[in-house]
Amino acid sequence: MSSTIIGKVKSGSRKDYDVKWDSYSKEVYVNWGGWTRVGKASSASDAMRMAEAWLYNK
Repeated sequence: MSSTIIGKVKSGSRKDYDVKWDSYSKEVYVNWGGWTRVGKASSASDAMRMAEAWLYNK
């Protein structure tokens, strides 16, 4: 199964970034100047939270 874009998250500068999540491997990616792996999440909602937290720390 391949990863699917599940939504967008906003950075601190109010820019939107796409988030992909692979439901099989649980990998989460953010399109931040290219697709960057940010970790693993157990669900799509966890993936969105993880991506938002990752962007917040950038």
